[in-house]
Amino acid sequence: YATDLYRGDWEESPYDFPENPKKYAPFNYREEGLTAVRMEGTRLEFPDETFDFVFSFSSIEHFGGDRHVGALRSVKEMERVLKKGGIAAIATEYVINGKDHNEFFNKQSLYADLVDHLQMKLIEPLNLELNPRTLANVLDFYSAVHWTDRDLEYKNSHPHIVIRSRNLLHTSIILVFKK
Repeated sequence: YATDLYRGDWEESPYDFPENPKKYAPFNYREEGLTAVRMEGTRLEFPDETFDFVFSFSSIEHFGGDRHVGALRSVKEMERVLKKGGIAAIATEYVINGKDHNEFFNKQSLYADLVDHLQMKLIEPLNLELNPRTLANVLDFYSAVHWTDRDLEYKNSHPHIVIRSRNLLHTSIILVFKK
């Protein structure tokens, strides 16, 4: 199942995707294996303990609310629909220089506003350290349209990409939980 609001306001979630996912597929796939549905990420319309595996890529941080309330609500919904022993893989934005942000997590808010409120547990402790070489090559978000071939080569050769957005330095992390 692929869930999103599919309102057409993001390039990644066009309005007609649920009716015609094949139109957007860059490769052939088993069409009967995909069901796309319009659904709120904070109110999943599936019974408890339905899935062995759930994943979310860079969306929970956009569900709103002060102190990441929407993000927590969405992860608790994933936890609810996950079978006992199931795995949840959740990618989100992570502020590496500790600044507070309404949507993105830093080390303190990641635990205080999300991880510590869940019954499912991280499969292993998070390693939030970054390679000094990665930190020496920060890409500026606001000049992203002018990224050079060198920037793209860097992006494809390092495990992390760090982006500067004004006073924030951020990257993506993946949290892997087991219920």
